[in-house]
Parts: sequence; structure tokens; C-alpha cells
Amino acid sequence: MIFIVGGTGTLGQTLVRMLREQGKAVRVLVRPGSVAKAEPLRALGAELIGGDMRDKACLELGCRGADVVISATSAGEDRRDASRRMAEYQGPLNLLEAAKAAGVKQYIFTSTLFPKNPVGYKFCWAKLMAEEAIQNSGVPYTIFRPCGLFFEIVQRGEPIVEKFGFFPVVGFGPKRTQMLAMVDVARAFVNAIGNPEAINRTFELGGPEHLTFDEMVGIWSRVLGQKIPVVRLPVSLMNGIGAALKPFQPSAPGIMELLEFSYDEMSCDMSETSRILSLGKMQTLEQYCREYYVNKGKPAPALN
Repeated sequence: MIFIVGGTGTLGQTLVRMLREQGKAVRVLVRPGSVAKAEPLRALGAELIGGDMRDKACLELGCRGADVVISATSAGEDRRDASRRMAEYQGPLNLLEAAKAAGVKQYIFTSTLFPKNPVGYKFCWAKLMAEEAIQNSGVPYTIFRPCGLFFEIVQRGEPIVEKFGFFPVVGFGPKRTQMLAMVDVARAFVNAIGNPEAINRTFELGGPEHLTFDEMVGIWSRVLGQKIPVVRLPVSLMNGIGAALKPFQPSAPGIMELLEFSYDEMSCDMSETSRILSLGKMQTLEQYCREYYVNKGKPAPALN
């Protein structure tokens, strides 16, 4: 049995589908506000239990009889300090405690690929403290640090481009990153389960290309068949907006911090990770965009 917390999220849903396709028994923790999102998981044959990461009793129930526990949570759009702490630190530690008591054989934690200078980002410290607690727990673990996802550029950027006519990038300079496809992140998780070489290891995950944001938007534009302008926004402006909105929208400063983080410089060496986790050829941004538009019923222009 594999118990997934965060199973209704983008990564979690992909994991459930892959594991069920392999015939693996999967159990998913479902928060009251995510019941509708969980129905497709039930249709795949996943077992659903209600609760959240603050409820230690439901975590103990979820871990009962599980060989593997996966923490795939994030604060999402709720970037209030208390919500971030629960999703990125305290919640994973509550789950770790339940996993240890149940004798779980592998605890898989979703961290993040850190930029070259992560000091200024609060949630990076939360992730690092959670990693340290997991490493010192005595529970066999695998920690993943994925880079940003193509999903965050295309699906989340599409409504902004449609509304404003441009793609916003926070900060200046030719910063490069190794974004990757969700399917490749999920493959790494799945291939780590029960893999002796993945036990008590931390893996950074990045895509096959190291691109600037202008280059990524250029690839997206070419596949879409129309020019998407890039507009750069100063970090100081975004932080000022976040501070001004905080009395009305408590998540605003955290959202601005996340945006600044997302557009920072990130990279990793995937050679050993690819070997251990049998990742093979990973999806490029162009391949991802073409697949996305075909699935939407809008075939992309032919390759030149």
C-alpha cells in the first residue's frame, strides 16, 4: 500500500494514475475542500480517506498497513505564513511521525530545487528544516528537489497572456532554469519506490534543457504560432504590491515571494539521478507544448 498526502494536487494526481496503471494499491488523504477533485482518483481505484495534515489520527490511519508514504503537499495559492508552515514543514513532520510509528519502509518527501542563493526565501528554510528532520528520523527516506514545472509556464501563464497580452517575468538578467514536465517528476517518484539505490538519498530534478525565460516563452510562442511578448517586472515593485495588498489579501506577500523564487537561477546535474531512477529521455518544453495543445484539440504548427 502506498499512502499519498497531497494526492489531489497536480503531482499527486499524476502519481496516483501512474501507480494504479501498475496495479499498485494507493490510498489518498483528501481534505474536505478537495472532495470533488478526488473523485477521478476514486474512479482509478484509489482508496480515499478524509482529513488533513493537522489531524494526527487520520495520518495514523492512512499510514496503517502502508509500505510507502509520499508527502506531495504544497501551500498552493494560500501563501499565508500559517498555511505555508503546515504544508511545507509541520504537516510533513506530522506525517513522518505517523509513518515512523507504523513502521513504514520508505518516506518520500517533496522539497524544491533551490536557487544559487536561497537565503531570502522563507519557504526554502521550511523545506530545509523538514529535510533535516527526515534525514535524522531513522525512517528510510527519499527526498526530491524538483525544479519548476512546464505546467507553471504554460497552463498558469495562458490566462495571463490572454487577459493582458504579455507574459510577466519577475526580475532582470538572463537567469536560466531547468524546468521539467510533471510526467517526468512523477516517473522519478514511482521509480524510487522500493529502489535500494534511492533509499536515504536526496535527488535534484531538472529538465533536459537549461533555458532563460525569454527562450522558454520563445519556444511556447513558436508552438502556439503567435508571438508572446515578455514584460519584466522589478522585484521591488512586486514586493511593494504584496505589502500594500496584505491587509486585504494575507497571501499577497507570500505569492510575490513565490514569483520571485520561480524566476531565479536554478540548475542541477541529472546524470546520476537519471541512471538510478531510469529516467531515460525526458520531455522537452517544445514536446510538452505540442502535446498540451493537441490534447486541447488545437494541433500545434508542424515542425520546421
